[in-house]
Amino acid sequence: MTTVAIQDKFVETLTAFGNLQESVDTALQRYTIEQISSKITELRRRDVEYKTKYGMTYLDFSRRVGEDEAFVQYVEREVNKMWELDLAD
Repeated sequence: MTTVAIQDKFVETLTAFGNLQESVDTALQRYTIEQISSKITELRRRDVEYKTKYGMTYLDFSRRVGEDEAFVQYVEREVNKMWELDLAD
């Protein structure tokens, strides 16, 4: 178990809502869900950008750059010379 310092002003407020530990656990759970939801939204946005940029899903793109040298040359010439950064992203 990890110990976290909580400012007194938050302790007082959270205690007013009941059990301090339960309040902190609930706050951390909500924060975690918010952060995960935000990350999912960002990843979906980037996925759409890459689908538009390369005209295919990430799975198809990663497969093609691994198997199709002509496709890699096309991408480097016509789409993005730095495609490897997108693949790693």
